[in-house]
Amino acid sequence: MKRLFLALAAGLALLPALAFAALPATDAVVKGAAFIKTVQRPDGSYAESPGQSIDAIIAVRAAGYDPRLDLQGGKSPVDWLVAAAPAITSPASAAKAALGAKALGLDPKNVGGTNLIGIAQAGYDAGSGAYASNAFSQSIAILGLACTGNAVGAKAADNLKAAAVSGGGWGFGGVADPDTTAIAIQALLAAGVPKTDEKIAAGLAWLRANQGSDGGWGFDPSASNTSSTAFAIQALLALGENPESATYTKNGVTPVQYLLGQQLPDGSFAGYDPAFAANQVVPALAGRTFCNAPETPITRVRPAAQPTPTAPPASPTAPPATPTPRPPATGDSRAEATGGAGAIALALAGAALFATGVSAAAVARRRNS
Repeated sequence: MKRLFLALAAGLALLPALAFAALPATDAVVKGAAFIKTVQRPDGSYAESPGQSIDAIIAVRAAGYDPRLDLQGGKSPVDWLVAAAPAITSPASAAKAALGAKALGLDPKNVGGTNLIGIAQAGYDAGSGAYASNAFSQSIAILGLACTGNAVGAKAADNLKAAAVSGGGWGFGGVADPDTTAIAIQALLAAGVPKTDEKIAAGLAWLRANQGSDGGWGFDPSASNTSSTAFAIQALLALGENPESATYTKNGVTPVQYLLGQQLPDGSFAGYDPAFAANQVVPALAGRTFCNAPETPITRVRPAAQPTPTAPPASPTAPPATPTPRPPATGDSRAEATGGAGAIALALAGAALFATGVSAAAVARRRNS
């Protein structure tokens, strides 16, 4: 009887840790989605970068909220996307916007008169199978088409497989990175490539071999970051892998626990840009992949806005109030327009910003793609 009691006690002692780490991580997802709402702009977008706004729309939907109901200055993300769609010209940007349209309940073939699917498909090179000049944007184009139920070019998957670098994985400049590898794996799966394919298997092996000792992933295995870890978790979920299993537990920490440990008091996540990081992490902690996040069932409603209390008059001797810091301003990348050479140049230019584990170039690429 004593043994049974001790066994039960030991099992109960583990429950809080298991509940803390299990997907979906509801509390962290709700807090993250609440933060995303705070950065919404007067035109209905969530960032200066169109790509980052699409990420935010998808994250809000992945959290179980209806992004159409997020209003700022009387504008919703629908208003913003309808206004922004005519300026979208690249296949990857159009395909990603199509995913955003799906998350908003819009027809990607008619967003205020703009056919995003048509733009993406028109940029396909039937000879090479390319939608873009780099693996990350190629992956986004494939995902945006396949995950909205539209045809992907016959050679597109082969083009992406051929872009894998030596040693497994995908990246820029001949060097694999977790972000590109994770998104490429998801794209190949969405295009119908079986997970037993040697390139996908090699990509998974690369992710396993390059996981950090803290449970996360980063451009440097010794310096994990939230965005890379979120991408990797989504790839594992798409493959049917369990990111909370012993296989992905390092020094007692799973990738999910790593992300939860990086959430800041305001609901965002530590990173080069906390708003950008939140957009990537929320879907992963919600247990959603890049492909199925835009179709997440809407099960939550935003809390009603609370009136701002009137501050008491300042004391003549009181120091001036310090404004609450905001996430750093973001802008569009030109990596896709300038091709691989441009991406490499941006990577070199941003090398000094690796303190948080994510280069400025990598963040910019993903915002715009």
